Amino acid sequence: MKLLAAAALLAALVPAAPSGPSLGARNGRLDDCAHPEARLRTGAHGRERNDLTPAQAASVEQRLNRILAGLDLGTTYRADGSKNGAGLRRATQISIPVYFHVIHDGARGNVSTGEVLRQISTLNASYGGRNGGANTGVSFRLKAVSRSNNAAWFSDPERYEGTFKPRLHVGGKGTLNLYSAYIGGDLLGWSTFPWKYRSDPKMDGVTIHYASMPGGSIDHFNKGFSATHEVGHWLGLYHTFQDGCSAQGDRVSDTPAERDPTNGCPSGKDTCTSPGYDPVHNYMDYSYDTCMTSFTAGQGARIHTVWRAYRA
Repeated sequence: MKLLAAAALLAALVPAAPSGPSLGARNGRLDDCAHPEARLRTGAHGRERNDLTPAQAASVEQRLNRILAGLDLGTTYRADGSKNGAGLRRATQISIPVYFHVIHDGARGNVSTGEVLRQISTLNASYGGRNGGANTGVSFRLKAVSRSNNAAWFSDPERYEGTFKPRLHVGGKGTLNLYSAYIGGDLLGWSTFPWKYRSDPKMDGVTIHYASMPGGSIDHFNKGFSATHEVGHWLGLYHTFQDGCSAQGDRVSDTPAERDPTNGCPSGKDTCTSPGYDPVHNYMDYSYDTCMTSFTAGQGARIHTVWRAYRA
């Protein structure tokens, strides 16, 4: 999830959602987030509800390594035994079909097909290294756009995702279902991790705030990088601040350890004693969209590793 500068910002931009538990909360408890793979607004403190614990991440990685050990990697994929998968050799481009589901309330949130196409273009630029950083070898192609005029789904997508996702979801494990709606509170979007697909395939996908799309109305977060961030989780990337300064971090060696998510766009930030400054320009941090420019080669390698294990 990615945080915005202040929860009040969106309240001023979009009418309030119906009463009930705030988004990011279950049973009214803010420390019980159902989405550890989300993007929260800058300044919204609550890291403990937006990341896997070190033990949970370690369990995921152990399972991933067992799967990879059982695959015939041949000449297409090569695991070098490193903890971050940096030795993976990519042989082909991953081309991902996208079904975009516009959930709206009349005119509110009914983004145009042109806006959807700009979001897909932003994904391709982000993952293709055209804004800076590495080309991850991942591309996206829009297959279809669906539209659902439903006030309840639109104004509280977390509450109703168990209803609309099974009805709208298209395709299999290698198909991206991208949903846009209004998201209140501090959230800009959330995603499912690839290792969750097998147990609940119809819930697989990414949800974003419609106003975070390119040209949207959320100051500092309207270049479409909330979708870039959430799709990163969908492809198996952690936040750059996963595990903080300890343990194994985000399991990517070329993203320096980071204790805390980034607020805004600082000129420099170094929260851990290990080598390297915090990766404030990385799409998997919480920086302003205007600050985000890049993935790393190691993140691209991890995406291909996880894709081979869970989505190929």
